[in-house]
Amino acid sequence: MKSISLPCGRAVQFLQTVCPQKDAPTIVFAHGFPLDHSMWSGQLPLQQEASLLMLDLPGFGQSDPLPDDVSMRSFADDVADVVKQLRIAKVIFCGLSMGGYIGWEFANHHAELLEGLICCNTRADGDDETTARARKLAASQVLKVGTEPIALTMGGKLFSSATKAGNSALVEQTSGVIRQTAPQSIAQAQLAMAQRQDHVSLLSRIDCKVLVIGGADDTITPASAMREMCSQMSNGTFVEIPDAGHLSPAEKPADFNDAVRRWL
Repeated sequence: MKSISLPCGRAVQFLQTVCPQKDAPTIVFAHGFPLDHSMWSGQLPLQQEASLLMLDLPGFGQSDPLPDDVSMRSFADDVADVVKQLRIAKVIFCGLSMGGYIGWEFANHHAELLEGLICCNTRADGDDETTARARKLAASQVLKVGTEPIALTMGGKLFSSATKAGNSALVEQTSGVIRQTAPQSIAQAQLAMAQRQDHVSLLSRIDCKVLVIGGADDTITPASAMREMCSQMSNGTFVEIPDAGHLSPAEKPADFNDAVRRWL
């Protein structure tokens, strides 16, 4: 892992690989909530086709704690700062779930850095009132009782039945990452997601190529909703990963990577 300081002084940790192919694209990976860069470990084989930049977003993994005024926009600005400091002209932004919400902000406010967009198990619309209320309640609870309840709850929601039955090591590893995440970071990210902007109107204005990947068994963001979202983008390509839930890149890395390679 390497470290880089943001303009505010907070340090962000990241894993970077350089593709041996000349003029290969760079893919920057933004993880889901409340995880870290390790959820993208299965995508390391893509370093033969692209340079890879896997971040621990501020507040997560080994990066410094979050500020009090965090938002999906501030996360996108942080990613843009890292890209600029590393002198990367353009990137393909790959985000899962919360990382996808950040991707919309990146596309909206840092289009000059964007070569392409990969949207994994995410949505463009904002939270409805019920979902936003549930996030605020969860934020309050994690500050009171810690991360164990959310680790247990999310462990069941993130994965397909096939993954839970056949890859218990992945399920336990993911739960372990959640347990180690600072309660304050989980709470702040929950509130930021509850207040995030609706980006449905942005979809038709995105002019770069977009790959939309959904898990066939995702109960958090159903594949049917992602297919509909993709249809609203003029340069969108939709791929559904069989036997995968909300963490499709980690559950079915070979299928996921093959979809990315074909798209590249």
